This record gives sequence, structure tokens and C-alpha cells, in this order.
Amino acid sequence: MATTRRATPADLPFMVHVLRHAAGGTSGPLDVEECRTNPAIAHYIDGWTPDQVGLICLVDDTPVGAAWVRNLPASDPGYGFVAPGIPELVIAISPHHREQGLGGYLLESLLGTCSANGIKSVSLSVGVGVGWLVRVCRRVGFVVVSYRGRRVVMLRVDQTLGCCG
Repeated sequence: MATTRRATPADLPFMVHVLRHAAGGTSGPLDVEECRTNPAIAHYIDGWTPDQVGLICLVDDTPVGAAWVRNLPASDPGYGFVAPGIPELVIAISPHHREQGLGGYLLESLLGTCSANGIKSVSLSVGVGVGWLVRVCRRVGFVVVSYRGRRVVMLRVDQTLGCCG
């Protein structure tokens, strides 16, 4: 049975580990050093603090996935940047634990945590060839707002928080 807990700074090495698998896509995992030195990827880890919200997904008390949000400035936007003040969501599941529903569970858990912390809008970026992930994101309220090269940028606005939440 899967559970989640809040991410802490001690979880950063695991967050880098799963991010390198997600960022590598079908080409295979990136090197940890590349995750740390490639600015397009590093800013998803560098500067992350627990007050920006993050969860670790556990199975039998073992970390198997992570999801977090990053507030990135317009001067250093991420792949899914929409506007200043709208954090970008990052989610990744360890390769051996994929296709078990853990990603959907973790995504819904993170969105609930974001809502509980007053985060009204969240964006993300998905590779064009990952149609199943676009469908999962649509199911939890994301809509496509743009296409950037081979990426789909999606946005979710939590209507339960009202107009000014």
C-alpha cells in the first residue's frame, strides 16, 4: 500500500535520482551530474525548499517517487512555465515502480497538498509522445495551454479556493 509524506531537505538526493529518470525520458536516465549542472534541469532542484510543497511516495516505507512544485522566475523559466507566481509541478516515479497507479496517486496527493497550502494554480510540461500522461493530467483538472516544441504545457486552477485563493 502506498503512502505519502512531506519531502524534507534530506530527500533531495532521492528527488535528484527520480528526476534524472524522468528527465532522460525514453533515452534513459541522465547522469546525476547533468541534473546538477544543466540549468534547464537543475533549477527544479536548486533552491527547492519544503515550503514550496513536496511529497515522497512510499511503498512499504521505501521511497518510490517524488512530486514537488517550484516557483521559478520569468528570467529562468522551466519547461512548463506559464506565469510568475504559478509554481511548476515536477513528478517522477522510480522505473521499477511504474505502471502501478503510483504516479496518479502521487499527483492527486500533491494537488491536495497544494490546495491545503493555498496554492491555487499549478503548471507542468509533458513530452508530446507521452499521451497517457496528458490523459492522467486532464483527468485531475489540467488543461493544455500551449505547445513548446515537443512539449505540451498544461495548467490546473483549483476552483475550490475561490477567485482570489
